Amino acid sequence: MKLQANHTIAKQIIEQHPQVLIGLEKLTDIRERTKRRKRRRKKQGKGYEPVSPKARKANRVYAQWSFAELHTLISYKAALSGSLAIKVDADYTSKACPVCGYVSDENRPRNGLLFVCQHCHYTLHADLVGARNLTMRTLLVWHDWARTGHLSIAPDASDNEAKAARLKRYAELRWSLDVSFRSESRGD
Repeated sequence: MKLQANHTIAKQIIEQHPQVLIGLEKLTDIRERTKRRKRRRKKQGKGYEPVSPKARKANRVYAQWSFAELHTLISYKAALSGSLAIKVDADYTSKACPVCGYVSDENRPRNGLLFVCQHCHYTLHADLVGARNLTMRTLLVWHDWARTGHLSIAPDASDNEAKAARLKRYAELRWSLDVSFRSESRGD
């Protein structure tokens, strides 16, 4: 069932976006970084109650989802369609402001779905902030590739210095509503 779902998801992504560069978050140790709830707040807001057995089973099933399998299927299908799928570091993608670059846990009040930059007050759904940061990181890789002819950032590399250098470059990226094209060769 999960394999079929992953095939369907990968196929939809590739059919909707043929011949493109696809950035995928490197989700190493995702299960260790996510919490599975055993209790929830009571409806009146005072105290906690156990999560239902049905909800716990659903949490367990989703926690067993094969992200690596989905990445593999997307990469495989992308190559067949003339696209390229690359992994990009996931560090701080939903805690870094795409507009000013400020990174803080406080940008995600109560670890909720709302992102509010504590520096520039940029506000957006946290998943969209993460997607924008992931997009900028993917475009940085594409820019380097277009300039040099090879993929210069390899997020699968475990070297701490290389990762620190990548994160430093990512911190310099900014999301802008100005979508005008500026060529480096013209000096604009």
